Amino acid sequence: MNYKRLMSIFVLAMLVQLIAIVPTTHAEETLPKMTFIYMTQDHLPNSDVLFLEATLAAFAKKIDLVEANQVNIDKLKKSDVIVFMGEEKGKVPRKVRDAIQSFKGRIIAIGHNVEQLQPYKQWKFVGPESIRKLDNDSLETILSIIHVIPPEESEILSTGENLGERFPFIVKKGKLSYIAATAFRTETKYSVSQSLYSLLDQKPPDVHQAYIRLEDISPITDPKLLKETGEYLSEHNIPFYMAVIPVYVNSETGEYTTLASNKKLVRVLKELQKRGGMIIAHGYTHSYRHEETGEGFEFWDAKLNQKIITKNTDETPPKMKNSLDFTSEEEYQKYLNKMNRLEKEYIDEKLTNSIEHLTQLGLYPIAFEAPHYAMSPNGYHVTSEYFSSIFGQVQLSDENWEVMSAPLFASKPAITSGMTLYPETIGFIDPTLSDPYQEMETKLKQLEKVPGSMIGGFYHPYIGLKYLPHMVELIESVPNVEWLDLRKTEQTVQSDHVKIKQEKDKPIQVASSINGYKLFFQNIKERPFDLVLWVLAIIVSLTILVFFFYILGLRARLRKRLFEERN
Repeated sequence: MNYKRLMSIFVLAMLVQLIAIVPTTHAEETLPKMTFIYMTQDHLPNSDVLFLEATLAAFAKKIDLVEANQVNIDKLKKSDVIVFMGEEKGKVPRKVRDAIQSFKGRIIAIGHNVEQLQPYKQWKFVGPESIRKLDNDSLETILSIIHVIPPEESEILSTGENLGERFPFIVKKGKLSYIAATAFRTETKYSVSQSLYSLLDQKPPDVHQAYIRLEDISPITDPKLLKETGEYLSEHNIPFYMAVIPVYVNSETGEYTTLASNKKLVRVLKELQKRGGMIIAHGYTHSYRHEETGEGFEFWDAKLNQKIITKNTDETPPKMKNSLDFTSEEEYQKYLNKMNRLEKEYIDEKLTNSIEHLTQLGLYPIAFEAPHYAMSPNGYHVTSEYFSSIFGQVQLSDENWEVMSAPLFASKPAITSGMTLYPETIGFIDPTLSDPYQEMETKLKQLEKVPGSMIGGFYHPYIGLKYLPHMVELIESVPNVEWLDLRKTEQTVQSDHVKIKQEKDKPIQVASSINGYKLFFQNIKERPFDLVLWVLAIIVSLTILVFFFYILGLRARLRKRLFEERN
């Protein structure tokens, strides 16, 4: 009887575990494999392609991003979904047309050249059209789209409008879908993101994850104000993030101030870290060419609007060359490889110093944020060797830092080389505006319509508590908000001498072999005037020591003489 009872309890326990496990596993297994085929003017993925891929990455187990002429038919056959995007008009390669014609899975077509695809022969593509509204919301500027007339019984998920005339913008017919966009802007990403659940037949999640990042914490940050903002979030059971810059650069004097020199601030940071605050490495100096920390860039040359191609920040590098400056593509690629190596050396040193400086102080970063979100694709690739996650927006161009955006979902875009991107989607509180909350409220209303979208924003501690409570109230007014807590995820941060590992629901693990002398000489390198002071201090100390022993010697000789005279 006891044996049967024990077996019943065992079977019941196993069933409970299976019920808990199966939904998660099923959800992961049902994510499709995608192939994203694009046609662009220069045959390279542009900002629209990269943005859309970053958005789709949240809906896919794996995405192969390929140019139309480089499609591998064998890989294509293993995909569940094909996304075809024609930014420029042109002839679709025969092998792509043949592969799509025989494809049995879902197809999402975007922009031009779709009329060449056999599955869309019943669709009519009239030509370009302009819209001033999208889903009844006015657009900032006129948007150009493709006027499509879908087959009967198609489902129109999104509609554009111009002077009272309406045009389908996103359409679905069985396994075929079409997005009439020829470019993606801020206004379009909400409609596209919301429609993807229907286009891919995926169940929309109920929860919006949210986070607040305390921004630009540097050695000159007021410890009192930081403590107030951090403690408010902690007391309201809100996991929060602290973007920390280890070194402050004074733009007028060029003087460096390290975080270690502000012991009170370090104590506050460590206390907040214990209370649920998580450290984000926000660069090392948040500065380039002695710009002021917080105002300057660090991983992008904003003056020349190009990647950083010199480790010596005192010199102005030349403007990067383009392909027209070379007689062959091979020579141009050699030049680009050299520039990428120089950029890598610079970023390697910066990230290593940031991680190790913070770790030496007992502050353990578990993610990264690029200053002003500016960094080249090669820079993201280098950064992925140090961090498993990144916060903010992503720069979608190798030539212009202002071409940046962020998907509405946490994902692993191709451009971040495997790092999980936690997007910033609602901006920040700007106290100089007449209504500091207006822009944030507008974005929250848009995000509320997109299931599963992330609500990510930041707040500057120097403002104090004045605006933070209402910012929290606005975020929590969105139904089904859940605060993002990276302590419930797996994260890895590493350098040559440090490895930080965060496992799900476990204390953070830190392994460090930092040499104290390394940190000392690094500080000397950043603050050369300190070397002069150290040399003077050593000379003075030696002089005092010599003088001390000289006095002792004199006293000894005097005692000896007095002893001899007495005798």
